[in-house]
Amino acid sequence: MLLFDTRLWIIGMILIGLILLILWRVYRRRGIYLLIAGIFGVYMLNVIRYTFFPFPIDPQLLTLMRIAGSEPGMVRFNIIPFHSQFYDSILDDKSNYLNILMTIPYGLLLPFLVPVQYHRLRMVWLGLGIGVAVETLQGILNLLLGYTYRTVDINDIIFNFTGAMIGWGLVSLLLRTSFGQKSLASWLPDVLKRK
Repeated sequence: MLLFDTRLWIIGMILIGLILLILWRVYRRRGIYLLIAGIFGVYMLNVIRYTFFPFPIDPQLLTLMRIAGSEPGMVRFNIIPFHSQFYDSILDDKSNYLNILMTIPYGLLLPFLVPVQYHRLRMVWLGLGIGVAVETLQGILNLLLGYTYRTVDINDIIFNFTGAMIGWGLVSLLLRTSFGQKSLASWLPDVLKRK
């Protein structure tokens, strides 16, 4: 099994550093923007860590998993909203709450990095996009591996979207306060101004 260990953390941090360097040198981003972008990068590394790892790479293990009891391909695939394959109710499935918690930081940080504050539809698409991207990649990996490694579930997309919208809602509420309008607008004027 490939673990998200120190080597992958170092590779991820190097990539984040390169992206921050490009933002600083090419796009002239400074200070607080780079700090938030760095935090967002570390957050995204954690999303990758929890949604795709540990990852099976050993050929013998893969052969064993294909033969010994794991469903082939995309058997664990749910396209029925609010239906649970493993529980009587989706409210009993703790992973749904974890999916919400996982994407709240996405909704909190993204408005400070891209101009979405006055473009609700853009944030809705970006909020939907994170869940769709994760589930699509998990499905592709299931097909490539030849067995169901991760369940692909429409509920995960719904709850990821919910978390992103909660985070964005909190930022929107903050920006309605005098602190948000004055302080955050002065720290990040290019992002928070109407575009």
